[in-house]
Amino acid sequence: MKCDYCDLLERNDGILYQDSEVVIAVKETALTPGQITIFTKEHFTILEMIPDEILAKCATVANKVGIAVFESLGAQGTNVIIQNGIPAGQKIPHGALEIIPRREKDNLPLQWKPQQLMDEEMDTAYLTIKQEADKLVDIGKRQEKKQVVIKPEKGKIEAEEGKENYLLKSLKRMP
Repeated sequence: MKCDYCDLLERNDGILYQDSEVVIAVKETALTPGQITIFTKEHFTILEMIPDEILAKCATVANKVGIAVFESLGAQGTNVIIQNGIPAGQKIPHGALEIIPRREKDNLPLQWKPQQLMDEEMDTAYLTIKQEADKLVDIGKRQEKKQVVIKPEKGKIEAEEGKENYLLKSLKRMP
């Protein structure tokens, strides 16, 4: 059984735009007129499964769609919502971003009242997340590409490993 987004894609129903990675669509049901859904063409159940470059593209597309919603519908704001997993309200098992046009006093109940947590709970959550984030940063550092060293030949500039040469940096900004 296909998910609703894969089915929507197959039927080519409500599709505003698609390329090899991303689809922009208007669904049959929406919270407000002009609600837009952005989802990956390939089926990924949750956000964490989506490759970084495709997720970055989804964010860029969401920004452009938000601009279009403001300009074409005269929206006064937007909510960009990702429901990631069943406890977060995800009904369709396919990673997606929802762009919801908003107007002052539209009475959409998308606000929630934060709970007052105990300091202990906050500290524990902070430390646990920080440890995991530190691991991710370490992995990212190991995966970073080393800066290319240009040997000082005729008209060339050398940069020390791990340091960026201000001359090379300024060359990169040249058109």
